[in-house]
This record gives sequence, structure tokens and C-alpha cells, in this order.
Amino acid sequence: MQTAEKRLHHQQGFVSIEAVIVLIIVAIGIGLAVSRGAGLFGSSNISEEQGNIAALTTNTRALKGSNGYGTSGTNLVTSLIAVNGVPKNMSVVSGVLYNVYGGSVTVTSTGMGFAITSSALPKDACIALATRVAKNQYEQTKINSGTATTAEVTTAAATTSCSGTTNTITWTVNS
Repeated sequence: MQTAEKRLHHQQGFVSIEAVIVLIIVAIGIGLAVSRGAGLFGSSNISEEQGNIAALTTNTRALKGSNGYGTSGTNLVTSLIAVNGVPKNMSVVSGVLYNVYGGSVTVTSTGMGFAITSSALPKDACIALATRVAKNQYEQTKINSGTATTAEVTTAAATTSCSGTTNTITWTVNS
């Protein structure tokens, strides 16, 4: 009997070592997930903001009358708020729109077109949004105080232009 008890006691120790190894592997997996999580959330914010710009563009186009969007410089945010044209995930405080990064977003008439300006964009978001959004229906993209680019913005150009920790992009639509 003593031999069986010794074996049983010996096996319990072996199970404990297995449990420790499993816990170590799980801890490593959780650590990797947490370290990669910040990158996933950053990518999620970029995608969310890209969707916001697309929704604002679509909803602003619905405001166009026979004479365009009104006098150049007219604030179109008030009208977008009135017709529920602001994406639900954008903050609106005292008639001012804010992007997911906390920067203000303006939508103004250029006469027959309009411009959407998004500020306080971190460098990675600036580069991604400048290159992704400009591939669509926008006729001009201006990053910070640089020269407006017609058509697609290349990654190299965006990397150079999105120079600060907070950046501003203006997309202009002339239709």
C-alpha cells in the first residue's frame, strides 16, 4: 500500500508542474494580446474616422441645392446636425463636431462644392486617412499648411506632410 501512496503522491506533483506550465503559456498569450491590442485599437480608430468622413461626404452631398451649397465659407455643420447627417459616433458639442481623436471637424461650403477639415490627427492616422480617403471622390487633399494635392496622395507624400504629432487634413469636393 505504501508504494501506491508514494506513486499517488508523486503524480500530484507532476500535475502541479503541468498546471504551472499551462499558466505560463496562458500568461504569455495574454501578454502578447495586450501588447498587440493598442495597435488594433489604433487601426479601429482610423477605420472609424474614415467611415465618418465618408458619411459626412454622403450626407453633405444631400444638402446641395440648385445653387450649390451656399455662399463660400458657409458652415454646413448646422445643417448636417439638423438633418441627422452627423455620424452617431462623432461628438457634437455646442454645434462643433469632434473626431475620434478629439479634434474639431468642420464642413464648409466652397460654393458649388464643400470642404471637410479634420484636426488633431496623430501621425499614423494622418498618413492612413490621407492615402485612403483621397483615393475616393475627393478632388483635393491638403495636409497641414502644405499645397493641396489633386487626386491620390501617395504614402511617401503623406509621410512627409504628416509631420507633427497632431495634423490637419482638408478634403475638398467640387460637385
